[in-house]
Amino acid sequence: MQKRLLYLLACAGGILSCLTLNAQTQKAQVAHDTGRLLALHQHYQSVASLSAQGRLAEAEAELRVIVSTCREVFGKEHPDTLTSRSDLAATLAHEGKYAEAEKENRAVLAIRQQVLGKDHPDTLLSRNNLAATLQEQGRHAEAVREYRAVLDVRQRILGPEHSDTLDSRNNLATALNDLGRHAEAEKEHRAVLALREKLLGQRHPKTLASRNNLAAVLQLQERHAEAEQEHRTVLALREKVLGPEHPDVFLSCYNLALCLEAQSKFKDALPIMQRAQIGFKKSLGPSHPYTQSAGEGQRRIASEMK
Repeated sequence: MQKRLLYLLACAGGILSCLTLNAQTQKAQVAHDTGRLLALHQHYQSVASLSAQGRLAEAEAELRVIVSTCREVFGKEHPDTLTSRSDLAATLAHEGKYAEAEKENRAVLAIRQQVLGKDHPDTLLSRNNLAATLQEQGRHAEAVREYRAVLDVRQRILGPEHSDTLDSRNNLATALNDLGRHAEAEKEHRAVLALREKLLGQRHPKTLASRNNLAAVLQLQERHAEAEQEHRTVLALREKVLGPEHPDVFLSCYNLALCLEAQSKFKDALPIMQRAQIGFKKSLGPSHPYTQSAGEGQRRIASEMK
């Protein structure tokens, strides 16, 4: 299996983070059946709980019920229906079902473009999420085009220091890195990192994501000592800020282990890769691509030590 560095991309937020099942929605003509609305709330609470436990397959099943109900109660173009479909796509991506996630994201994007327009924030979010699923499938040139289009609009409308604009620059840089355009990617990551440190502080999760992604660029340029220092710093800060069992911590473990492996530091790399594999398996499940990559890395490093 290919040695693949793992990035942090800015995609749709937490499960059903934007669902607008509130008093205003309940007063809408389509929301006569309060029992259906109550059921939606219950499913939403179930999804949030399952996702927090890493039970993504069960969360997906609950989301499919929510999508079906929203479509029936509100209609296919209603914001709640589109939000639930977007969250379903995000869950599919978290499960590693990238082709299914792409299909769902394309469907939501098409409706949002038609109903809201190309420059609406929700439309741009859908386009960003589509780019992420393309990138995960190795279609990096397509991802670059989508990310750049979103960035252009966000810079024009929101300005260069807005959080959404910086998210777009981060995502574009990761796709450029995957295309082998490392110098461009490094320049972008350093610029985003500097702005996030200024605006958010050195310990903010997004700042740490930028440092992780910068380390990945350095690593692919075979600047392993610099990359190792960055990975170790990010890992230590993530453990302190997020806790030792957070998925971002396991991502840092995986990337640090790859960096150590590249320097033939196999004894140091093996236990860190094992920690990543165990953590991914617990949080994402045994069949997730990240879990499988970490398992392959563990076996590869162990064989290199013989």
